[in-house]
Amino acid sequence: MELILQRGLPHQQKAVDAISTALDGVQITSPVQFYENPHISLSDSRLSANIREIQKSIPAEYRSSMPIGDCLNIDIKMETGTGKTYVYTHTICELHKRYGFNKFIIAVPSLAIKAGTAQFLRDEYIKRHFSDVCGYGTEIEVGVLEAPKKKKKGRSYFPSVVSDFVKGSCQNTKKIYVLLVNMQLLTGAKLLTRDDYDYGVEGFYRPLDAIQATRPIVIIDEPHRFSRGQKAFKVIADEIKPQCIIRFGATFPETTSGRGKNKITVKDYQNLLYDLNACESFNQNLIKGVTKEHFEPVSKREEKVKITSITSKDSVTFQYKKRDEATKTFTLKTGDSLSIINEAFEGITVHAITASTVEFSNGIQKSTGEELDVDIYMTSYQEQMMRLALERHFETEKANFCGRNFKIKTLALFFIDDISSYRPNEEGKEPYLLQAFERLLKERIETVLSTLGEHDAEYRAYLEASLANISDCHAGYFSQDNSDSDEDIAKEVEVILHGKKQLLSFKNPDGGYNTLRFLFSKWTLKEGWDNPNVFTIAKLRSSGSENSKLQEVGRGLRLPVDENGNRISNEEFQLNYIVDFTEADFAKRLIDQINGEIPQAASISEELLEAVARKLGLSSDELFDALYDKHYIDRRMNIKPDTREAFFAEYPDFATGLSSGKVKDRNVNKPKPVKIRKAVYSEIRELWETINQRYLLFYDADLNSDMTDVVVSLLEKPGVFTDVVMTSSRDVVKSDGSQMTIVSDTGTQYIVSKPIPYNEFLKRIMRSTNIPIKVLHEALCEYVKRNGTINPKHINENSVSMFIEQFHDWRGNNLQGRFHYAKSNTPVGATALTYSDGSPREDIAQGRIGTKMAPGTPSDKYLYDAFAYDSPLEQKNIMSDIEEVIVYGKIPRSSIAIPTVTGGMYSPDFMYVVRRASGEKELNIVVETKDVENKSDLRGTEKAKIECARVFFDMLSKDGYTVYFRDQLNNKQMAQIIKDVLVE
Repeated sequence: MELILQRGLPHQQKAVDAISTALDGVQITSPVQFYENPHISLSDSRLSANIREIQKSIPAEYRSSMPIGDCLNIDIKMETGTGKTYVYTHTICELHKRYGFNKFIIAVPSLAIKAGTAQFLRDEYIKRHFSDVCGYGTEIEVGVLEAPKKKKKGRSYFPSVVSDFVKGSCQNTKKIYVLLVNMQLLTGAKLLTRDDYDYGVEGFYRPLDAIQATRPIVIIDEPHRFSRGQKAFKVIADEIKPQCIIRFGATFPETTSGRGKNKITVKDYQNLLYDLNACESFNQNLIKGVTKEHFEPVSKREEKVKITSITSKDSVTFQYKKRDEATKTFTLKTGDSLSIINEAFEGITVHAITASTVEFSNGIQKSTGEELDVDIYMTSYQEQMMRLALERHFETEKANFCGRNFKIKTLALFFIDDISSYRPNEEGKEPYLLQAFERLLKERIETVLSTLGEHDAEYRAYLEASLANISDCHAGYFSQDNSDSDEDIAKEVEVILHGKKQLLSFKNPDGGYNTLRFLFSKWTLKEGWDNPNVFTIAKLRSSGSENSKLQEVGRGLRLPVDENGNRISNEEFQLNYIVDFTEADFAKRLIDQINGEIPQAASISEELLEAVARKLGLSSDELFDALYDKHYIDRRMNIKPDTREAFFAEYPDFATGLSSGKVKDRNVNKPKPVKIRKAVYSEIRELWETINQRYLLFYDADLNSDMTDVVVSLLEKPGVFTDVVMTSSRDVVKSDGSQMTIVSDTGTQYIVSKPIPYNEFLKRIMRSTNIPIKVLHEALCEYVKRNGTINPKHINENSVSMFIEQFHDWRGNNLQGRFHYAKSNTPVGATALTYSDGSPREDIAQGRIGTKMAPGTPSDKYLYDAFAYDSPLEQKNIMSDIEEVIVYGKIPRSSIAIPTVTGGMYSPDFMYVVRRASGEKELNIVVETKDVENKSDLRGTEKAKIECARVFFDMLSKDGYTVYFRDQLNNKQMAQIIKDVLVE
């Protein structure tokens, strides 16, 4: 499988546009040397003006407009999981296209991040995406700087990747040169600073001098690791001296000034141009929500005991933890009573001690690293946390596997303290955690199997394959593994670190089930590793209370992909985060951290108060009095936390900060599944089954016959088949006897040729356009007849990119009205609301019908027993009890697959069964809601999909089942839409 990248996602495109727009109209001159970037005129006043204009949408507290000086500093804040690597790769391509820059350095803080970035940039699918799908037609050549291997004395070779980077010519307009380097090579090694190499490059013998001469643009990933006082940043600023530094990160360094009460700590932003903070990422549904849950011990005591070390046959050291109290340490010997630690252990003594275990007088044996409940049963606390994590995992896994057109592989990540608790070691210590996990996993799978019905045959097979080989279901990665010689461990590490696609696949190459989905690590899998399908993280080890809560959950925030590699962005997903009782307030701390990043989230400004008052037809004093009387704000206009949600619900114009429901505490609010009301479903069943029938999209026959001519016309467009020409600029320095002058002279031109095989040329176009290879070949033959032989050098990547771009433009402008739908013989099968036999499901995942929940019970006419919605317009529709409506319901996301001319599928929002005033005839209405004021606000692809839907429902009516399709904009009530249909 491939991980399918999506082009033009708004939250990513805005970052690219912000950076490229900063240079609009700025004087940029041609390079003097072939190995240089173009020169940015940093003193150009338009640069500062552009930055000020872009920053108008950013809180004033965060703009930090830094003087430009000798280097342009730009910051881009993007939360973990929103696609930073994709965005800075896209930025590199855009800056090259618009301004000609082709020398970039990417600086990362660790080897793990460097490996992930290199893997991304070198992936063939990624290269094709930017070259062909995005239309850049450019190749990124990546040089990864590595530490030199130790060798015997002899010749010293200049780093080859630096040499290749420097030699890369700016005259090659179809190539971008990227040097990828980690922090340690900038600071700890002499690789870049020594000047005694046997040879150099372009007259430079010190690598940093050679890199500086290229006048590069530096991109810094994870900027909080590169503070301005840190050595690596100083090397970049003082030794590389780039024209521009662009920092991409979720977290930025901080600077502190003052002392004591006057101490102030602020984020060290340097011209922040884009702020996609955690709050925006959660609220826009760009990442998963978080549901924290801590295990509540049977004893209800918020305390535990951990065996920290054992001195063989001599003594055992225990650590006693109680919530909100200091940790205490006790060392006991054989015969000592555990009541010394806590009175709850009265009557239990240390009976025997071995090298790695301790046996107590009640017959219970425990190992180093285990944590125990404080009661006479001494239940393993970690075991209970794993039991809870497995329960949540299988709840999520079943929802992701069953009732979907395309399944989602569901992964879980366990952070542990001690590698020997998971991996057998030479000392013979029993891996107690591994043994307990395999036992609990077996129990849970058997329990889930016993609950499956006849509709879950495929999931049953998957679980049975898991049960047949429990050890295949889990793997671990620890820092020690990098030097381990065990072959099985090496395979595990390879899959976890580099086999992202394999981890996401349900099948192995041999066709059998790939059941690996439980991963164990210490904190090794942190920065630099992520997998979009992690849905559960169990933290079986403690971390400091001052740690960033966002960083802790970051490994599981990315939106998931289905079995075909498609990112699923139109549902709400939750990351289950399992902690111990010492972090019972984790959800509150996470919310406080997220809202703490937004200056305006805690109070109301005078400007906002006046603006909302004008909108409501009140004076600002009248509005203030109303808010104060309702206890929404205090006298200083600070928002009161305890009434915050009610305040934003009543006055949505003030809403800021994290939306409710994005971070949940499962211990406080137990989630309830959204039930499907069977009586309501029976009334809407006929409509549901009809709109779920499979229809195929057929283009008009004349279009098929015209397709060859269409392709020929696109091939004949200017720029599809052209030479890629490089031109040198030659300036001659002359003297007229009194002064020196520069005279432009004739440079050199030559053609860059990078042809690809003809069959590959056709395949690449076919993959992106779905035009059959036969049609493409016939069109090319016709093109040759009309225009003469194609230069073999023009069968290249650039031509592929140019043709695809032309075809996408043609498709959007010419296919409306030239297609029709025809019913397929494919049976409907299982749907989002029903099993394959047509019987209704018991419930549906909330994320399929709405990202937000409102309290109360919906009308008896509504399909579900809860208010789940996405927008205020949808909420209004659900809460409107319209007399003529018999039953109605929200259509689950992506549940109806109507093919469209854009190449994707379409699924509308609401379905209604209504009766006329006479009660004689029932009407079926399907509605698409759009939270915009005017149709002109809809994007081109949205308009195209809606027009396709009209054709589809017209075809249903022609096939004997009348369905009225309507679109609802923000300024129209649902009751009015229904009334209009009734009078037709």
